[in-house]
Formats: sequence, structure tokens, C-alpha cells
Amino acid sequence: MHLFARKDLEGAAALVYRQMSPTPQYVWPQISEMAGAVVWIKHENHTPAGAFKVRGGITFMD
Repeated sequence: MHLFARKDLEGAAALVYRQMSPTPQYVWPQISEMAGAVVWIKHENHTPAGAFKVRGGITFMD
């Protein structure tokens, strides 16, 4: 199994962020209260395709 090095992940992030904005994320007070911790939710449905798959496609095509 191939493990990615940190530089590989940072390179993929730079590639993706040149093509699309970061996904918005928001604190959800009700969930945070139930979890007993601050919980951030990423809204993938706010991306152009409505899913995280765009980022994978960008790195695959590269």
C-alpha cells in the first residue's frame, strides 16, 4: 500500500485550490452542544458539483 508523503498532500491541495475555492464550513451550535465540543460542518453541497468528487477529479486528471 502506498502512503502519501506530506509534500504529496500539500501539492494536491495547491493544485485543487488553483481550480476551486475552499468548501465553506460552519459551526453548528446544536450539534456542538450535544457533542460537548465545537463541531464544524463542511458543506460539500455548496461546491460547483454539489459533492467532494470535483477535487478528486482535478487531482486524477493532473
